[in-house]
Amino acid sequence: MAFALNVEAPPEIAEQVLAYATQAGASAENAILRVNIAKNKQCNDYTLKLIDIYNSKTIKKIEFCSRELPNIELQNAVLEIFGHNAKRREEHLAGENAVMAIIGAGFAAAGLVLYYSNPPKPVYIYKIREVEK
Repeated sequence: MAFALNVEAPPEIAEQVLAYATQAGASAENAILRVNIAKNKQCNDYTLKLIDIYNSKTIKKIEFCSRELPNIELQNAVLEIFGHNAKRREEHLAGENAVMAIIGAGFAAAGLVLYYSNPPKPVYIYKIREVEK
């Protein structure tokens, strides 16, 4: 008897959820993964429930709100519901942005220093005259 994970999700994200569950190694799990989305002005509220197929009891439930990078947050939530440790992306976003801004400023400064330390030479066009004999 073969078991398979049943995914109940809105059609726009059902394939993604199934792919994330397969990535987590839960495609042969005998359970139901129910995903609901509620769109608010501030963010998208996601609710993921892992339900036992035999007694319809909730095994695990995760709720989160995502403003940016909803695919990464959804992937992390699916991995987390199947017992994998996943970092929340929004916690580290401010630090990563600051590092990227410093690196970008460094490249801009290096470009300016290189440009002004050795200015380009003008291009001369030489004309060759033929002398008549």
